[in-house]
Amino acid sequence: MFLILIVFLAIAIMMHVISSQKNIQVFKQTNGVIHSTLELKKVKEAINISMRFAVFYIILFIAFIILLILAWRAGEPFLRGALMLFIFGVITLPLGLIGKHHEKKIRNMKVETDDPMIEQKYREYVKMWDQPRFQLPE
Repeated sequence: MFLILIVFLAIAIMMHVISSQKNIQVFKQTNGVIHSTLELKKVKEAINISMRFAVFYIILFIAFIILLILAWRAGEPFLRGALMLFIFGVITLPLGLIGKHHEKKIRNMKVETDDPMIEQKYREYVKMWDQPRFQLPE
């Protein structure tokens, strides 16, 4: 059961790191300001990664719970499974909070352009980011 924890933690950590790094990269490339459709596209890519990983994380967490229940039914002590779930949550919670910090920077970017469609699209993307979706529409 410990191996299951390690594998699921590795996947969750990898997803958090990739998403945070993408947000950091986009924020640095744009200096926190969207001027063009190219920069808006980079922001959209960062949002899509974040949205996809959120869905994958939920699936991962549910799969982890199912595997722990199956292990318990196969004779593993319930408290061991509960401890594994607790450890998973304790380790991934701070990562999620760090990720939210980087997401907040993307959510609060400035838009400085003569094209009102860029700002409108950015605002739509940020609004859709709060909705349960796999990614932003094309």
